[in-house]
Amino acid sequence: MSKTINLIRDLKVNECISFDGGRLTVCLREKSGRSARLKFTLQEAVVIDKPRQAANDEGPAPTPLEIPQS
Repeated sequence: MSKTINLIRDLKVNECISFDGGRLTVCLREKSGRSARLKFTLQEAVVIDKPRQAANDEGPAPTPLEIPQS
């Protein structure tokens, strides 16, 4: 079983973050109130799945990434 890591980042409009050496890039295109328009740029072999819990469903709040101290 693989370990899951939660990652929280604040982005401004037109800022992007990339994952896995650039195989997946996510850019914040627009923001209005509680909605955001995201642009996903990904290599052909990358698959994006929609989570089972909808974004507007109530549930536990995500926890920030904990970075181990060396």
